[in-house]
Amino acid sequence: MEDYPVVADQTLSFDDIEAEHGYHNCHFTPANETIRLMDVTLDHCEFDQTNFNQGEFVRVTLTHCQLVNTSWLTSRWYDCELRNLQLSGADFTGSFWQRTTIATSKLAYANFSESQLNGVSLQDCDLLESAFQAVRSKGGVDFAGSRLTGASFIETRLKGFDWHAADFEAVSLSADLAKGLTINQFQAAQLIGLLGIKISE
Repeated sequence: MEDYPVVADQTLSFDDIEAEHGYHNCHFTPANETIRLMDVTLDHCEFDQTNFNQGEFVRVTLTHCQLVNTSWLTSRWYDCELRNLQLSGADFTGSFWQRTTIATSKLAYANFSESQLNGVSLQDCDLLESAFQAVRSKGGVDFAGSRLTGASFIETRLKGFDWHAADFEAVSLSADLAKGLTINQFQAAQLIGLLGIKISE
């Protein structure tokens, strides 16, 4: 991201966020207009708003924010970077993601079902009991360092998904759609057990 002029320690309307600006430790009241952010950094900010449905985010950096149980239905994300966020329970159903990274964030119980994830990286995230059902992907999805225990990938074609550096004790998936999934040798043994396959010596 560019070195934008920074607005700090202000209370503003979400509608007042300007392109090519950074915002630090700001408090935002709810938007009255359609949400569309471009070329913006938001760090340690607070939001009164919990409904970000149909928002569009282009080259946005979002860091160190509390966004628990927020709604982002059918939102669109292009070339964004999200780090150190509290997004537990967030609902991203039907969203679209292109070349975007989410890192070191809490996403327990988050819902990405029916979304499209193209060239997306979820690094070192807590995705406990999250939902990735009926997800589509071009360019793959990398889960390096993330916890996937209890996550559901039912009805998702897993070609291009990379779990080999992720951690999980149990996941749900459609076995007939698992072709092309990248896992490590230890995970292979786990998945055989989860699919009810017995190994006989």
